[in-house]
Amino acid sequence: MSGCAAVFIHRDLTVVEKLRQESSGLARATTSSKEAFSWIQDHTQTIPAVYLSPDADFSTFDFLEEIWKERPALPVWIIEETISSQNDCSTRIMEKTAVTGFIPAISASMMAAYQGLRRKKTSFEQETPGFIAIPVMDFLLHPHFPFDVYFRVADSSMRIFGEKGMKIDSKQIEQLCEKLDFLHVKNEVIRERSRLLQETCAGMLENPDFPDNWKTAEVLARSKNLLNRIRTSEIGNPMVNLARNLLEDLQKLIANLKPDTGSLSRLIDRSLSNDRAIYCSTLSILLCQQLKFEKKATLEILGIAAILQDISLYQTPSGDLSGKAPDEMNAEEARYHQRHPILSTDILAHHTTIPQVTLQVIRQHHERKDRTGFPNRIGGVQLHPLAEILSLINCCFDVSHRYLNQKEALFELESEVFVHFSESSVLALKKIHSRL
Repeated sequence: MSGCAAVFIHRDLTVVEKLRQESSGLARATTSSKEAFSWIQDHTQTIPAVYLSPDADFSTFDFLEEIWKERPALPVWIIEETISSQNDCSTRIMEKTAVTGFIPAISASMMAAYQGLRRKKTSFEQETPGFIAIPVMDFLLHPHFPFDVYFRVADSSMRIFGEKGMKIDSKQIEQLCEKLDFLHVKNEVIRERSRLLQETCAGMLENPDFPDNWKTAEVLARSKNLLNRIRTSEIGNPMVNLARNLLEDLQKLIANLKPDTGSLSRLIDRSLSNDRAIYCSTLSILLCQQLKFEKKATLEILGIAAILQDISLYQTPSGDLSGKAPDEMNAEEARYHQRHPILSTDILAHHTTIPQVTLQVIRQHHERKDRTGFPNRIGGVQLHPLAEILSLINCCFDVSHRYLNQKEALFELESEVFVHFSESSVLALKKIHSRL
């Protein structure tokens, strides 16, 4: 693509297609952060700005950090309906994350601003010791220089070009592109920006400045990353610790979501479409809150069990069976699926120091109070109360995927599922749904 093109990363494929059709070559749009990052890494192309919609498929914070390692002056705008660049909340976020601002929607006028911008193609300049090279055009949409910048002179030494906070003249930047391809910034500036971003990420869930949507997307993205690692790595105590950290973040997220905005309902809907383990973890935390279980039981027993319950399904002789419904399996796969609670328990018992009570919950996570579950038809007082909760949540996950219509799903739960579980567990689940 010649000339200049902004980069848009948006979760909605319809929006992406519209951008591609209406931008007249002034935008490159994708749902994939990996594809977007490959464009950003190509220093032969002008990118005046990146427009980013926080999404559960990738971590916004990780993506910001990677962008600014490559092109630290590149303006990044967050597409966020619930916050504008004009209020104090957004100002605080921009200071901590170094994003340029927030926009409520994507408009044609935004892309029209880039018409006529052209620059020659260049090869990426190798990093000078102590400095990193930045394409001059990356400064185009900044009102002021975000840090001190330098230019290289004939003897290859660096001289100051613009001080941090100095006003930027966009026409000067365009003219400068005819003479220079790169300005330079000291490496410690990038390290400091990365440190600040990491600190902000660590406190984001408890920070009221950040929108619920962004918080939810960030936790779900990190959940997805963890599950991908569990699928492809050997299980061990380090992985269990990562799962524990994730559950703590999920619990913080739920505690800090604004209940009157529908954020909790959206979290459940998005976790439902994300992964069984994340959906079960989310509902587990909510049910434990409703039943007033202590935090340790929620995280160390039920939470860990919810995350790791299906590890034996990820690498089977028939491949990954975790996303396959039992009625879609052949006879051999179905037999394996019937035994997977025991197999998951065996794997964890051999490779981790998970407590026996957590292993018991994993072993029983498809059993039912009336002994109609599997693999051992355990019920009554032999069924651990937390295992019953996890089994009930798993049933809800299966029904919700079979019946996309909410009324049909609720009828199926009432007539075919709830009858197999204790009244206390079912009542707690109903109370949660009544709050959504």
